[in-house]
Amino acid sequence: MKNTFDYLYIYISENYLTHERTKKECTLIEQLCSLEKGDHVLDIGCGHGRISNELAHRGYRVTGIDWSQNALDLAILNARKSNLDICYKNKNFLDTLWREKFDCALSWYTSFGYSNDEICKLQLSKIYDSLKKGGRFLIDHINRDRCLKYLPTSSVLEREGNFMIDHFDYNPAQGILHVRRQFIKDGELSETPYNIRLLTFTEIKEWMLRAGFKNIEGHNNKGQPFSVDSERMILTGVK
Repeated sequence: MKNTFDYLYIYISENYLTHERTKKECTLIEQLCSLEKGDHVLDIGCGHGRISNELAHRGYRVTGIDWSQNALDLAILNARKSNLDICYKNKNFLDTLWREKFDCALSWYTSFGYSNDEICKLQLSKIYDSLKKGGRFLIDHINRDRCLKYLPTSSVLEREGNFMIDHFDYNPAQGILHVRRQFIKDGELSETPYNIRLLTFTEIKEWMLRAGFKNIEGHNNKGQPFSVDSERMILTGVK
């Protein structure tokens, strides 16, 4: 999965991951996490800093962590252009020790579910440990029910004659969506497959409870109560 979410993904996805969308999503994050200016936010799977940089622009202290150095290079470049002071780390989250606790932790835009279930549970426990008492955690994930209801065999995104093509194959016995991602850039084809666990609301809630979180609530991408028809599945919990 090394190059799945690197330069080509970022380049092509900019058509729909617009700055206007980012601002709306950060406003929702502020509301659901009851953020106050100066709060220290941990953005797990921050990618190219789309959310981290906007939150920093709004007056929050932000630490972003991601496995992709290519994505982080772009995040750092954009932060510097805007004179934003953000700590970006290219590390495995499970192997990272934090010197201080965070007021809020985010796993935004399906940055969770790429490992087996036991590792995912460990990640939630690690997130719990990284928070201050009373700190909030927010996870934004694919709504499995809606996804499977409308799942196509493939999807195509295009920008300036370049393409990102995803081919989907769902394994119901394992709850895993197999994705074969192809890029066509300047006429050249590259391919990078990946798998993601499509979790139910109940599964994530149970895992969060087991990690120690309380007051767990479900929301859609407009901040309304979660339902099986919600476009996104967002859960919040408190340490």
